[in-house]
Amino acid sequence: MSLLGIAFIFSFLIQLYFQSKYFIPFIFHESDHDFNKPSKKPVSVIICAHNELKNLKTNLISFLNQHYEDYEVILVNDRSKDGTKEWLNKVQLQNRKLKVIDIDKVPNHFNPKKYAITIGVKEANNEILLLSDADCKPSSSNWIDRMSSLFTNKIDIVLGVSLYHKSSGFLSQFINFETLQTALLYLSFAYKNSPYMGVGRNIGYRKSFFLKTNGFDGFQEIMGGDDDLWVNKNANKDNTEICISPDAITFSTPKSNWKEYLNQKKRHLSVGKYYKNKDKFKLGLFHFSQTLIWILLIFSLILGSRTEFLILSLTFLLRLIGQYVVFYKLSINFGILFRHYFLPITEFFFVGFYWIWGVYASLTKHHKWK
Repeated sequence: MSLLGIAFIFSFLIQLYFQSKYFIPFIFHESDHDFNKPSKKPVSVIICAHNELKNLKTNLISFLNQHYEDYEVILVNDRSKDGTKEWLNKVQLQNRKLKVIDIDKVPNHFNPKKYAITIGVKEANNEILLLSDADCKPSSSNWIDRMSSLFTNKIDIVLGVSLYHKSSGFLSQFINFETLQTALLYLSFAYKNSPYMGVGRNIGYRKSFFLKTNGFDGFQEIMGGDDDLWVNKNANKDNTEICISPDAITFSTPKSNWKEYLNQKKRHLSVGKYYKNKDKFKLGLFHFSQTLIWILLIFSLILGSRTEFLILSLTFLLRLIGQYVVFYKLSINFGILFRHYFLPITEFFFVGFYWIWGVYASLTKHHKWK
């Protein structure tokens, strides 16, 4: 076998390692947590909004109408100019669970989103905090109950799942693949005692823990990272739990055009360089081997012998079957429908996108929340 073929097999074995060590155990594990036992812990839900009136009119009611007895919803309105303040004042008069905080000015050394979250945390009346975004909607009225029930005495952080509504077009399929793969990575790593990130659209932590660890100190001026960098800094195998109940997922509408999506991903990808070295190594190994498999298969078709290409193609097919199993079971666990026939196509485009846009994002600066 040529050097090209050996490199392909090596990349395949790395991918097989991640599937067998992380993905398969995670998707087939049976949780021993009893979600039928209601949680009675007082909860504060924190949502930060900047010119999100349209989304708030659609989604806020789902947070205010949760089947949960003792909770408040803190809406931090960050300098909105679209009528958000006036509308929230009316809603607040009609619903005692809603607490509105208006921000008129952000300190120069603080990223606006992180400052809004920090203010929301300090104003929260309860120890258990659940965070989401204005463009998100819980999958059920049991979202608070499911997420808060996982806060046992030793748990400080609960990582939730946040997905996107499906729509027509390739961009929607691409976003759903990228979102599912991201969820698969951070949830399976956390399940195997290596938490490294979470998503701000669905995450929970203790107020006392946030304040004790000095919140976003050390990266408060960075655009993004209010979720993944904070988790990367503070989460460990003993203080972190995951919640994958279909009743505890949040959904939002994906970007409708490539320009908006690329700007969003530029913010997300730019903070990866601040992760711990061990996490950067593992993620880099996964994505590099994922990319190499595609590149080497193409080069084998062009440069390799017919026999070698056949062997590598069968190996590639074996990996693809494993992927189908993982994504199919993951979608069942989340209670969603994933169009699996798009899997090879979306992954092919993803590997190119990840490296090109990831490098670009790491070399550029980002100053605006919205």
